[in-house]
Amino acid sequence: MAVKARRSLLLAGAVGFVAWSAVHLGELGASWSQAWRMIAHLGWRWPVFLGGVWLLGLVVHTSVLTASLPGLSHRRALTLNLSGSAVSNVLPLGGVAGTVLNLGMVRGWGHTGLEFARFVVVSKAWDLIAKLFMPLVAVGVLLAADTTPVGHGALWVLCALTCALAGVLVTAALLGRAAPLLRLVAWSERVFGRFAKSGRTPGWTSATTELLDGTDSLVRRRWAELSWGMAGYWALQGALLWLSFVAIHVYLPWPVILAGLVAERLLTLAAITPGGAGLVEAGTIAVIIALGADPTGALAGVLLYRAFVFVAEIPVGGIATALWLLGRRTA
Repeated sequence: MAVKARRSLLLAGAVGFVAWSAVHLGELGASWSQAWRMIAHLGWRWPVFLGGVWLLGLVVHTSVLTASLPGLSHRRALTLNLSGSAVSNVLPLGGVAGTVLNLGMVRGWGHTGLEFARFVVVSKAWDLIAKLFMPLVAVGVLLAADTTPVGHGALWVLCALTCALAGVLVTAALLGRAAPLLRLVAWSERVFGRFAKSGRTPGWTSATTELLDGTDSLVRRRWAELSWGMAGYWALQGALLWLSFVAIHVYLPWPVILAGLVAERLLTLAAITPGGAGLVEAGTIAVIIALGADPTGALAGVLLYRAFVFVAEIPVGGIATALWLLGRRTA
């Protein structure tokens, strides 16, 4: 009951933040009605084209998944990605449910539970590493272009350096040098144990050690595929965000597009609501407005972009899951 209460409290807090953000956007001059009109007047060609770019990004991302699970085909990797995302984007804190679904699919294809565990660790960690290092790249580009908000440059640099340090720890752990990360996890475990009323430690250190077991050899063999797949995926995501603004005739400098993309990708880690809905959009729009974009244009562009990377994954992922179930039943 305590866990459910904490989850409900987190969800309620997230919903409250989203509601506050919606009101605050109006105070900044963003017009929701005008933003919807900008999207509604696109016609059919732009959504089809943007959908093609979105799907191409998912296809490129399958290289990360096939590298994380030897023997997995690109077609099955795409099915895993879409089905897991569909579940995660529907249920609050639905990442676990999506992982359970993917486990059933992978075991049905003949892979072991241990192989799946390594697959989850490597693929998710590689995605996390990209999200942690890219803020430093984005801040460096913004500083070079002299487009950081006045008076907030130092704060942005501090946040980016903190993320990059976390990225270094995760990368080192994946390559077999997990001692620094394990010390940090052990410290967090001790702090949690002091404040927890039950007095029991959560066992984070042992769980992390088990998860990292054997991942270093896989990463050392497949690091090039993992890196190229992730870089291509990020490039196509950035193209999709840029084209979403071009479609509504809002033209932003590419450093601002990069900063918006990095903010959106980083905020997806806070998936309290399904797929981070509300939280991700509010944070991304705030970053783009802070960098000088028109509030209504920023609102419309981000909503159009998220319509593909979040909303479209639900029906398309549902279809992919249904086809997998049909194929399994037929077999």
